[in-house]
Parts: sequence; structure tokens; C-alpha cells
Amino acid sequence: MFRVRRGAAPKQIDAVAEDEEPDDDEESQGSLVALAQLRTEMMRGDLRVAYLAWLLAVQAADVPETDTEPPVPAGLSTLTAAQATMVEFLRIDEDLISAAAEASEKDAADGRALRNWVRELAPRAKDEWLRRAVEDPDLALGGELLRAFRGDAKPAHAAGRRTVADLLANAEAHRERRERAQTERAAKAQKAAEAARTKQLDRLATRVIAAWKELEALVEKSAYDDAMTLAIDLRDLAKRDGTSVQFAARFEATRKRQLRRRGFFDRWKRENAPRR
Repeated sequence: MFRVRRGAAPKQIDAVAEDEEPDDDEESQGSLVALAQLRTEMMRGDLRVAYLAWLLAVQAADVPETDTEPPVPAGLSTLTAAQATMVEFLRIDEDLISAAAEASEKDAADGRALRNWVRELAPRAKDEWLRRAVEDPDLALGGELLRAFRGDAKPAHAAGRRTVADLLANAEAHRERRERAQTERAAKAQKAAEAARTKQLDRLATRVIAAWKELEALVEKSAYDDAMTLAIDLRDLAKRDGTSVQFAARFEATRKRQLRRRGFFDRWKRENAPRR
């Protein structure tokens, strides 16, 4: 269960995931430390945290599907480290975020854009900022400027905002495309692996006699890891070429000659016994 609480204080949002007991380990503590940066980001006018909290409520079906989304903040497709931690910590659906990010402009709060905005401020506004800096040297002026800069950004037009139903449908489309792409990548990777394995076995087929001698030498010097790899290759080659009976006979003959190396053959039996 997910729950989003809006606090009484301005810009206070409590987002809570209640479907599992919290983990009391170092990883969870590290996540909580990273989440502490979210408050600073909100104080600088970064509303992505608030929008993500709203998406969490959408995901939990706490928002009617007929409701319209709030203004989509810029930079939703490029979250900060703290925001990415929030997404992971609260298990916010990344397909839902991707769907929402389609209406999000690039975050304009970069150094150049901010400097241009400051340069174009009216002289009276610049004087006011300087007066505040002089009268309150401890003021976090950079954060205040950034918040004012973001506040001047034109919000998305209300007519262009989507309903919750639109977002959910779009998220499902994203999920289907992502899963289809994952399936295609997995199939491509498997095909490439099979082709590489075929080439490897083809090369082995040109030196089978030498490979059996190499296997026995590896067993003799207790290089069991390398021996296991080569034995598996010989077994797979035999299986491919329909010579498994010959493989079994050769392997048994090797075992009898290497009775002192029982460890290798016990390991082979453990790791390669037919599954019932």
C-alpha cells in the first residue's frame, strides 16, 4: 500500500510505502541520507519531487482517473540522484514516470540559463537581491535565486494537461514497448551466444583427440576448473554430433586411468548428473 500525506507546513510532502516492513540495514540508511537532499531541492523551486509524490498516489489508485494532472515540471526525464533514490525507495512505477515525462520540457535550471535570467533582471530587482545579501549574509542566496528563476518559468497550459486515465494508459503502452524491447534484446543475445557456441564447438571438433589428451593432463595436475570447462565442451560437442556414447566411454576410460584424482570425477558427477 502506498500513501501520500500533505503536511500542514508549506512544501511539506510525506510519501510513504507501506507494503513491506522497512529494512534496517546499511543500504536503507544510505537511501534515507540521499533522500534528505529532496527538501533542499524543493526549497530551490524544483517541483519534480511534488510531481513524483503525486504519481505515487496515482499508482496507489488514490487519485480518481478523471482528475487532471498538475503542471508537469521540467526535467522529469533526467532526475537528480536524490529523486532517483526516491523512485527506487518508494517503488514508483518507472513506466508511469516515462509516460509523464513525455510532457516535460528539458530542465532549464542550468548555469547558462540562470546567468542569462539574472542578467536580464530589472535594475530594481537586482538591487533588491543585493540588499538582501548585504542585510542577511547567511541567506542561501543561490537557492533563493534558483527558486525565483524556476518560478518565472511558464507553466504548462492547463488545456494540454492529461487525465489520470490518459497517464495510466500511456504508462501501459510504455510497459508493453519496454517489455517487447527486452524480449527482442534477450532473443538477439541468445542467438549471438548460440552462434558463438557453435563456432567454439566447430573449432573443438578439429582437435578432438588432442582435446582428450589435454583433458587428462589437466586432471592429472588437479586443474579441475579448466578440466571441467573442457569436459563440458567435449560433452556438448558429442551431444551435437550424436556421439554421446563414445564420449561416455572415453570419459570412463579417463576416470579409470586417473583414480587418484577422484575429486574431479566426484565434482563432475555432482554438477553434471542428469536431472530427474
